[in-house]
Amino acid sequence: MRRACRVTLKFSTAAKRRRIRALIQEYRAAVNLFVRRLWNQPDIGLNKATLEKLPNLHLSQRYKSQCLKQALELIFATKKSAKALKKKCARPVFTGWPVLDAKFVGVEPGRKSFDLVLKVSTLKKGRRAVLPTRRTAVVNRWLDEPDARLVQGCELRNDSAIVWVEMPDPGTETSVADADPSRVLGIDLGINKLIADSDGSVYGADCKDVLAEVNRHRPGTKARRRAMACRDQFIDETVNSLPWGSFDVLAMEDLKGIKTGKNKKRSRDFRRSVAPWTARRVKARVAQRCEENRVLLVTVAPAYTSRACPQCGCRDTGNRNGESFKCIGCGHAADADFVGALNVKRLGSGGSLESPQVKKD
Repeated sequence: MRRACRVTLKFSTAAKRRRIRALIQEYRAAVNLFVRRLWNQPDIGLNKATLEKLPNLHLSQRYKSQCLKQALELIFATKKSAKALKKKCARPVFTGWPVLDAKFVGVEPGRKSFDLVLKVSTLKKGRRAVLPTRRTAVVNRWLDEPDARLVQGCELRNDSAIVWVEMPDPGTETSVADADPSRVLGIDLGINKLIADSDGSVYGADCKDVLAEVNRHRPGTKARRRAMACRDQFIDETVNSLPWGSFDVLAMEDLKGIKTGKNKKRSRDFRRSVAPWTARRVKARVAQRCEENRVLLVTVAPAYTSRACPQCGCRDTGNRNGESFKCIGCGHAADADFVGALNVKRLGSGGSLESPQVKKD
């Protein structure tokens, strides 16, 4: 298991920071040159002929190989994503950061107040920039885990760096079959309420307001980016507020591709309001927290989870009306998100949604 932690580079001298920014600029230029020249070649690979396509830059051969590797990863990821979404594939532009391994960056203990030092190979051959920094509370938290260690390498940024702490995979100590039913929790992801669980609790009740704040600003503006950063922080804090430690198995809907395609019953205003909603980040954060807390994560199909009655099993489109649920069979009434979480828990525990008849949308 590996965890990423940000550390600051503000303690370095101005001259060292200029060397780092120059390296990042040259690195980005090299990656983008590789992307442009290799975009239409199906048989690209890490070889001498490919490296020779790069004009003379102030980068060592080793750095050029790393740039090529990151360019290839970007090309393959872009084409794979376009294929999955069935969209036209456009050539990407690399605006990210250099991801460097032990060949370029050494991470060592520091002295006195600077308890961490990054030694980075720069554009000047044979002269590494020694960047003093401090271990943050997050770094210390992960290093306190048994057998944890700092990974040699980092993701280099202008005024900070991402270092990695690696520790043994915790695994899980529980299987679905052996789990205590009282230690299984189901969650339902939504737009009005980010998370509703099978115990009747709600987390992130103001999710709709957070998404509306993103929509309030034009795409590409600084205000939009700030709002999206606040949305991401809201998601992280909401997931962290789940009662971790009170359950061994977490069941969640597999919402892959939920925003793709068109549904005639969904208005244009609804599609616009749901655009900033990112189930992928919620799922990723939940998976990360499950791994950290040794919780078994089970994903289930979302079909009919919010329309099947948890009392009699009747599934019908008329059972749900917005946020309200009322079974047309037995009259059971409850919040639709709570019903969905109960059914997710049932499926995650190995049960099924039984119904005498199924009516499709």
